[in-house]
Amino acid sequence: MKKIFKIGCLGFIALIVLIIVIGIFAKDKDSSNDTTSKSNTTANSVETKGTSKEDAKKLAKKGEELQVGDVVFKVNKVTTTKEIKDGNYLSYSPSADGSIFLVVNVTVKNAGKKMITTDSSYFQLLKDEVTYNPSTLITTSGDYFLYEGINPGLAQTGNVVFEIPEDMTGFLLNVQTGFWGTEQGQIELK
Repeated sequence: MKKIFKIGCLGFIALIVLIIVIGIFAKDKDSSNDTTSKSNTTANSVETKGTSKEDAKKLAKKGEELQVGDVVFKVNKVTTTKEIKDGNYLSYSPSADGSIFLVVNVTVKNAGKKMITTDSSYFQLLKDEVTYNPSTLITTSGDYFLYEGINPGLAQTGNVVFEIPEDMTGFLLNVQTGFWGTEQGQIELK
C-alpha cells in the first residue's frame, strides 16, 4: 500500500510539473504570436501613416496655424541674437563659443474645453537627426514662455529661445500638447 501511495504522489507531482511546463511553452508561443501580430500591425500603420490627411496637417510653415489636438500653434517670427536683455537689467549671452540664440516668437491658442498649461519645454528644434532643447538661461517672465495656464478660447504669445551653432539654418520647430508629448506637430522655420 505504501508503494502505491508513493507512486501516486510521484505521479501527481509529475503531472503538476508537466502542466507547468506546457503552460510555459504555450505562453512563449502566444508571446511570439503577439509580437509577430504587433510588428505586422506596426508595419501596416507605418505604411499608411504617410498617406492620411491627419498626418499631412501635422506640418506647417512659419505664419500658418497648426492644430495639434486641442492646441493651435503659430510661429510669428524667427530672429537670431548674441545677447538677450530683460527689463531688470540682466543680460544673457550664449554659453558656448560659436553659438547664437535663435528666438522663436510663437502664439499658442487653447481650442479645447479645459485650461491647458504650456512652457518652453514643450518646444524643440529639429535639424536632421539632431534635437535642440530650449535654453534654460532665460529665467525671466514677460516675453518668454514659462509654465503658465491658458484658458479655453484664449491665446498666449511668447518667445522660446534656443542656443544653436552660429552658421546653422533649416530647422523644424517640434511642438507638443503636453509634458509627455502625446500629440506632436512640426513647423518649418524658413
